[in-house]
Amino acid sequence: MAKQPNQTGKLLHILQILWRDTDENNRMPIPVLIEKLNQRGIAAERKSIYANLKQLEEEFGFDILQPGRDRRGCALAARTFELPEVSMLMDMVQSSRFLTSEKAEQLLEKLSTQVSHQQAEKIRRQIYRTGAAAKGENERIYYALDQINEAINNNHQLSFQYWDWSLQGKQPRHGGKRYCVSPWALIFQDENYYLVAYDEAANSIKHYRVDRMEQAKEEEGKKRMGQEAFEESHPSTYAKRMFGMYGGREERVTLRCGSHLVNAVKDRFGAEISIIPQGEGNWFTAQVLVSVSPQFYGWVFGFGQEMEILHPVQVRQEYQQRLQETLQSYQSE
Repeated sequence: MAKQPNQTGKLLHILQILWRDTDENNRMPIPVLIEKLNQRGIAAERKSIYANLKQLEEEFGFDILQPGRDRRGCALAARTFELPEVSMLMDMVQSSRFLTSEKAEQLLEKLSTQVSHQQAEKIRRQIYRTGAAAKGENERIYYALDQINEAINNNHQLSFQYWDWSLQGKQPRHGGKRYCVSPWALIFQDENYYLVAYDEAANSIKHYRVDRMEQAKEEEGKKRMGQEAFEESHPSTYAKRMFGMYGGREERVTLRCGSHLVNAVKDRFGAEISIIPQGEGNWFTAQVLVSVSPQFYGWVFGFGQEMEILHPVQVRQEYQQRLQETLQSYQSE
């Protein structure tokens, strides 16, 4: 026999049914909604359903499509996330390299609850990949991220072991000696997480690949340091000048570029970069703050004769030397 729940309980059941089974393109006739409530052991009649739908809309702010004369039924029209937003997030999860297959599937299932099941099925069918993304082999990164966030929130330092790949496989740096740094920010760049932290011994801001950390641990007895150095590093533009997140000395470099490279320069360094036209608009110069590294030189080389390093002289000469050494390696027998 159907039970008579309290009003709040009945409203929650109605909202759950509408959340799962309806959207603006998939309405539910009132008799169907009443039947679904009966299946849950809840007695309902048409008149009370209309009152409940009105209450959800007026008192709780839900966007309810009311059943009209067209008899198309009712539906929950809007949720926390719009359909394109959920689709984008699911696409990002599906293509992520650092997520394990298991964790990616868990996140996709959670995201699918933010839309109706009809919309979720449609999104999943529309996700295609030319090749499977390389998924992480373990859950180490989640533990490291948790420790980093805890250390930042609690204003504590962080310690960890750090490793690199070699011909012999994974090799710990410094013989496995633990790093101890003051964490200040996480940056997601080139499909990898990087920790931006202050190194007291070097008195400088450095970055570390989170997926290369082992045994990350919040150091509860040590307060963070280096706030001033972190703020001076301009965190909002830090990732833009750290090419591929490989370290190098910072230099303000003047580039001479073909006019069609404005997009490339602004995409790399930010829309605020000043562009100075040269040679009747066929060229321009731009001053950019970069981390001088092989990755920076490789980026410049990719544009060939359309990009030239003008200043400083030392950076220009270093680039010339790299070009000459590379050319010689191809000319030798």
